[in-house]
Amino acid sequence: MFAVLLAVLSGVSYGASDFTGALATKRNDAALVTLVVQVISFAAIGILLVIGFGGGEPTLPDMLWGALGGLGATVGLTTFYRALAEGPMTTAAAVTGLVGSLVPVTAGLLMGEIPNRPTLFGIALAIPAAIIVSVGSIETAALSRTLSPRARSILRTQVGETRRLSVVAGLGFGLFFVALAQTSENSGLFPLIGARVASIGLLGVLLTARKAWSHLDSADYPSIGVAGVLDCAANSLYLLALADGSITWVAAVVSLYPVATVLLARLFLNEQLSRVQLFGLAMASSALVFVSLGAG
Repeated sequence: MFAVLLAVLSGVSYGASDFTGALATKRNDAALVTLVVQVISFAAIGILLVIGFGGGEPTLPDMLWGALGGLGATVGLTTFYRALAEGPMTTAAAVTGLVGSLVPVTAGLLMGEIPNRPTLFGIALAIPAAIIVSVGSIETAALSRTLSPRARSILRTQVGETRRLSVVAGLGFGLFFVALAQTSENSGLFPLIGARVASIGLLGVLLTARKAWSHLDSADYPSIGVAGVLDCAANSLYLLALADGSITWVAAVVSLYPVATVLLARLFLNEQLSRVQLFGLAMASSALVFVSLGAG
C-alpha cells in the first residue's frame, strides 16, 4: 500500500514538473530548459544524498543503467516540452502518457511479472484513464464548424506534429522507467546520479553542436526551478516505489501524471474540464483503488 502512495506522489510530481517546465519552454529553447532543469534536479539529488537520504551501495551496472535511463529521459523531456509548448497540452500529455506507460508495462510482462487480478484490472483502467483525462476541447474545436477551413487545417497540423513529438517523448520516458527498474534494491538514489551525468552531458553536446546556447528569460526562472526540484522528487519517489512494487503496476500508476498536468492547466490557465475528462478522473480514482487492493 505504501508503494502505491509513493507511485501516486511520483506521478503527481512528474505532472507538475512537466507543466512548469512547459511554461518556460514557450519563451526559451526546449533543450536549454531541459538542461537547466536537469542541473537543478542533479543538485537536489546530491543534497538528498549528502544529508543521508536515499544512500546505498551502487554497483557499476547500477550507474550504467541509470546513465541509459538518463539518455532516454533527455529525449523524453526535450521532445515533451516542445510538444507541450507548441501543440495542444492535453494531446501531448495523452499520447506521451500512453506510450510512456505501455513500454514499461510491456517490459514487465515480458520479464515474467504476472500481476494479480485486482492489480491487472487497475492497470487496464489507469492507461485509458490518463488518455481520457487528457482529451481537451482543442482537438474537438479543430473539427468544429464554427472554425474556418484554414483554422481547422492549422489546428489539425498542429495536433499531428504534437502527436509525433509525443510518441518520441513517450518512448524516451519508457526507456527511463525500464532502465531504472533494472537497478539493484540497495543502490538507493545513486542511479539517478548516473542518469543526470549522462543527460547533462548529452544536452551540453547538443546545444554546442546547434550553437543554441542563449540566455533564459528571467521571468521563467521560478518555473524552471520548480520543475527541477519536482523532477528530483518524481524520480526519487519512483525508485522508492520500485523497491516495494513491480514495474508493471508502478509504471501504470505513474502514467496517471497527465491528470496532474491537466488539473494544473485548469487551475492556472483556466482550461475547462469537460464531462469526458471528469469521467476520466473517476476512472483514474478507480484504477488507484484496484491497484491498491492488489498491492496490499
